[in-house]
Amino acid sequence: MPFFCSNTSVNSNSVIKPLILAGAVIVTLPVAVAGEISTLRESVEYALTHNRMLGANAQSVEQANAGLSDATGRLLPRVDLSSGVVRSNAPGDYFGMKLNQKNITAADFNPAVMNNPGYINNYQTRVGVTMPLYQGGALWAGRKLASHQADASLYGHDYMKQQIVFQAVSAYARVRQSQAHIEAMQRAVAAANKRFQDTEAMEKRGVLIKSDVMDARVHLLRTTVQLEEAKNAFAGSKDMLEQVMGLNGDVALNTEEDPQLKMPVMTLEEAIENALVARPDLKALEKNHMAASAGVDRSRAAFLPHVNLVAAQDWNSATFGMKNRNSMVGATVTINLFSGGSDAARMRAAQAETVSLEYKAGDLKQQIRNEVSHAWRQLAESRMRFESESEAMNQSEESLRIKSLRYEQGLTKTSDLLDAQVQTDSTRVSTIRAKYDLTVAEAALLLAVGALNEEVIQ
Repeated sequence: MPFFCSNTSVNSNSVIKPLILAGAVIVTLPVAVAGEISTLRESVEYALTHNRMLGANAQSVEQANAGLSDATGRLLPRVDLSSGVVRSNAPGDYFGMKLNQKNITAADFNPAVMNNPGYINNYQTRVGVTMPLYQGGALWAGRKLASHQADASLYGHDYMKQQIVFQAVSAYARVRQSQAHIEAMQRAVAAANKRFQDTEAMEKRGVLIKSDVMDARVHLLRTTVQLEEAKNAFAGSKDMLEQVMGLNGDVALNTEEDPQLKMPVMTLEEAIENALVARPDLKALEKNHMAASAGVDRSRAAFLPHVNLVAAQDWNSATFGMKNRNSMVGATVTINLFSGGSDAARMRAAQAETVSLEYKAGDLKQQIRNEVSHAWRQLAESRMRFESESEAMNQSEESLRIKSLRYEQGLTKTSDLLDAQVQTDSTRVSTIRAKYDLTVAEAALLLAVGALNEEVIQ
């Protein structure tokens, strides 16, 4: 079943009274300036670079990547360099430092000296190396966990990018809708003003009565208010688009081009199937599940022996300097015999998290099916509404034309003509709304499928 992209536009060319339309002309006329954004594609590309929330989320990706680097580094040897000085008169420290400085003499074994050795200074510089040989798999499991979390963060960032694209498309479409609404209401004000002038002239000739002029005046006033409402809606929608884009005054925003999206051709079943494969948020959840499984392996490692290789070389001297070198190499084995049940509790928590994510993944898959189905139905409804409103606009315009001719011939009441004018104006606005609702519905379906990016924007 093909998707539908309409190129139908609403045209309006009319001459409006200067006092009524001066503000609208200022709002709608594009101004050519340096650093200008005028198309949907430019708006989306700018948003993906400058949106503040997307920029904040990018730091989460950086944090996850830093966590992966940290986990990788824990697999490698650790080298520490230290330097310091100690001054002591404790007999044990005195003879230990003397030995390390290789400076023991026979006089040092005098009992009087041994019990009251006096103070000694020891400057020590030390280089130590620690190499994890076996940690029960904890380090490798930690790296797997960090790797899956980094992937999940990337998928989450990709999904947020698609959400920003949707927000930009939706906001841009509403700006274009507001611009078209202003043009339609300008046309409506011009028509209402002409009706008012015509009824005034006909009332002076005695063809119409005062109430007809009053009805025409009320219609003009209401239409003028609707024009002001349209201008306010334009300002609000433009503010929303600027916020999504992250505009900070460095470029001008002049939306001049209607949004158009490249829609793939697929059935509803194919759309659901593609969504279950392509949705970044589902991929992120699956990666988090894999990370949780790695967390179970890491917590299990607490019950296994840990073996580390250690080596060190130090220099000891009574004065500052690297003299009297001493070396050491060895291995340590640590076995957790009892930890009060804390390790078992951590393992239970990791297992519970894994099960929880399995439930969440199943629920998200159902949610994705529902979102795609809803977006599919919404698009079909939007397409039908646009076609219906377009046809209704043609019919109402033709009906207004006929009633205008009958009015000029004195065969139709003023109230009937004004009702026909109101119906035409309302239908024109509904057609404009339906047109841009269709664009937003297309973007919503692409987002639900997981295929909304800058490449789908024509």
